[in-house]
Amino acid sequence: MKEVVILVGMPGSGKTHYCRTGLPHHVRASQDEGPRHFAGVFAKYLKLLEAGTEQVVVDRTNPMAAQRAQFVAAARQRGYRVRIIHFDLPRALCEQRIRQRSGHPTLDAGRMAQAINRYLATLDAPQREECDELLVLEPPGECLSPREAKEYIPPTGLEG
Repeated sequence: MKEVVILVGMPGSGKTHYCRTGLPHHVRASQDEGPRHFAGVFAKYLKLLEAGTEQVVVDRTNPMAAQRAQFVAAARQRGYRVRIIHFDLPRALCEQRIRQRSGHPTLDAGRMAQAINRYLATLDAPQREECDELLVLEPPGECLSPREAKEYIPPTGLEG
């Protein structure tokens, strides 16, 4: 079955890590490797769909419903099933992860606050009507150690 997964989450929420571990067979359309703007990622995404790529994941923060709608419309026009996974994790956890990582291609700790503030200011929380399936991932209620926080990715049931 042809499927598009659209990830939504603030920087540091674990979207790219999840792509690599939970969606290893999906082809990524991502700003991390460039192009670093919506239009460029969308063009890359369209090429994947037009090539008939079976499993595609859009790996970017995707806070705006209007932009997500463009991804969804293009997928549906080509017969894809669409899932949205919203990584609804606390800001403090995301900030901790950003401080701990090194060599990220687009975001270092020095620009963290600006990037997270921009995400939160433009966030239209994903709604079930936008897609065929919406998963909202939240952390467990207990506090996580720094190591656990860095490695924590909520289960989705999409693994494997």
